[in-house]
Amino acid sequence: MEIQGPLKRGLLSGLSITFMMVKVIVPCYIAIEIIKHFGLIDIIGRVCKPFMSVFGLPGEAALCLVAGYFINLYAAIAVLTPLGLHTKDITVVALMLGICHSLTLETPITKKTGANAWLLLLVRVALSLFSGVVLNLLWK
Repeated sequence: MEIQGPLKRGLLSGLSITFMMVKVIVPCYIAIEIIKHFGLIDIIGRVCKPFMSVFGLPGEAALCLVAGYFINLYAAIAVLTPLGLHTKDITVVALMLGICHSLTLETPITKKTGANAWLLLLVRVALSLFSGVVLNLLWK
């Protein structure tokens, strides 16, 4: 039974995926640490607090949502990690991003399938926001 070929391909595939993730996660993590170092997280948090409070999230969580909505989930994870959010906050963000993520990549792909990309974009964003509100209300 030949095991070396599949093992080698699996290892190379795993390393390739890991490298791809590192290329997104490390720069985002470093950017958030720099923003945090200069006190910009506090400013962003104060500006976004009124909107984010609807979801029961601190204002800083807006950075996670923006990263997840427009870049991808790996970027959102990289942004989420240094913020030190609580379990509830992470769960709300995860639910919202599970419904709506990678919009800049997935919307054009959706359009190529022949579906109404703008409608699906609107539905994904609306359901994401709605689910965040509902989970916040249920998690009391």
